[in-house]
Amino acid sequence: MAEDPVIPALTHPDAMGGRILDRQNWTILALIILANGALLWIAAHAGHSLGILAAAILFGFTNNCAFSLLHEAVHGKFDAASSTKNAWAGHIAAAFFPTSFTLQTALHLTHHRNNRSELERFDYIGPDEKVPLKAMQWFTILTGLYWLSIPLFWVLYAFVGGLVAWDRIMPQGSRFSRQTSAGEFLESARKLPIGRIRIELAMSLALQASLFWLLDLSVLSWLACYFTFGVMWSSLQYADHAFSRLDQHEGAWNLRVSRFTRALFLNYHDHLEHHRDPGIRWQDLPRHAGSGEKRHFLSMLYLMWRGPRLLPGSAQSAARQGQLAWTVLACHVVIFGVAFQLIYGLASADFAAAEVFYDVALPLDALAPFWPLWSAAYVSIGPLLLVAALVLRHPERTLPYLAALVFQLAVGALCFLAFPVREMPVPVVEMSAVESWLFALADGINLSGNMMPSLHVALALSAAWAASARLTVFWRVAIWNWALAICASTWLIRQHWLLDIAGGAVLASVAMGMVYPWLQRTLVRLEAEFRPEAARPC
Repeated sequence: MAEDPVIPALTHPDAMGGRILDRQNWTILALIILANGALLWIAAHAGHSLGILAAAILFGFTNNCAFSLLHEAVHGKFDAASSTKNAWAGHIAAAFFPTSFTLQTALHLTHHRNNRSELERFDYIGPDEKVPLKAMQWFTILTGLYWLSIPLFWVLYAFVGGLVAWDRIMPQGSRFSRQTSAGEFLESARKLPIGRIRIELAMSLALQASLFWLLDLSVLSWLACYFTFGVMWSSLQYADHAFSRLDQHEGAWNLRVSRFTRALFLNYHDHLEHHRDPGIRWQDLPRHAGSGEKRHFLSMLYLMWRGPRLLPGSAQSAARQGQLAWTVLACHVVIFGVAFQLIYGLASADFAAAEVFYDVALPLDALAPFWPLWSAAYVSIGPLLLVAALVLRHPERTLPYLAALVFQLAVGALCFLAFPVREMPVPVVEMSAVESWLFALADGINLSGNMMPSLHVALALSAAWAASARLTVFWRVAIWNWALAICASTWLIRQHWLLDIAGGAVLASVAMGMVYPWLQRTLVRLEAEFRPEAARPC
């Protein structure tokens, strides 16, 4: 392979000696290939969902290490002595993303050119920008859809890149093109040789296919690993820029993370130093960052979930601020709904494959009646959660609520996977058409398993807890009665044992009595630390 003209030359000498760092990078790449392969194999053959989950989380770390090496190669720093070797390393690392090394290079260097300009200011909404579009783009970054868009665009562009009239679909200067930065990134991709993109597509697909064949992988385990990696990668890609100065070189953060994370991400979190001088190799970033200010990564990530902001100093109306608040609320509701279905559904599928079940029945459970009309209360859990979100309304209130609910989903899922509880038997009785329809709906919502703790109980109590503080006495009593009716329905239609119900109540008490107030205080502190004036140009 000839010397690669796309890759910028390394212009900065290494403090530790260039060849030593080159060999270190090759050694790390070899180890990461082995680690990725091992974790993909473990996920495919673990035999238990907890094993798959553990392997997927570790894969998220190791594959981000592969991306950090790809990032070094993009800047010509993986192997500074030879652009040919550097390019080959880039191709290998890119295949694990998976993406094209040439395309990634073009897109990433475009990012450096446009960093914190109007074209790459995803955290701020200008007066002429569409609020819903900006908010949806923001939450695609946080949920991992941003990562998914890269391989999808790459495959699409490889097949039809030379056949599509991109100027008509994405005209330069259009509002959508400018607001999403899509036009600028597309223009940088169009300058690349399409044949080269297709060859790299074939190379990456061949590597992924080889992994499936050699390691006997399953599609579901592969998706679990790459979904976890995608969420971790995507969220970091803007946590190191969000709400920073609107300056090409100063518009980034050095982030504080654990030593384990810093080691596997190869100091990627010292991102301000990288934007100040892209020629610094990852080994030298900590020395340049020194003991300067660093924002905590998890705090920044939490603050990002509050949503984008109106551009400081742009004098936008209160109506625009209200539109933004309602849009973020809608995003929070949709994201929770998807998370609930995903976590609850996967736990239910795991229950179907379980062979050992635990019995938590109490003598009193034998006295449980079967009143199918109470299914109406049971299925009202969704409206109750939505009503609580509408009462809270503003992102600074809905975010702690959302986070507390997701915390309960995560705890519940771990309990379901580690402690599958035998389901409560439902008697065969004659029901009216309405009773039969309501119970079928309730039983369908409950899926299979998902017993201890009862998330129906936990989430119902949490919704009433969060909303009641902002309601008058009458409506406070009403919403608590609604939540308690849902709790009672879980026993009266035989969907949960009494211990399941008690477990749900304990989970809600911990989440709303301890976690929720802490989340509220943390957000208040972060908002106080956040200075909108910091967004103005240097």
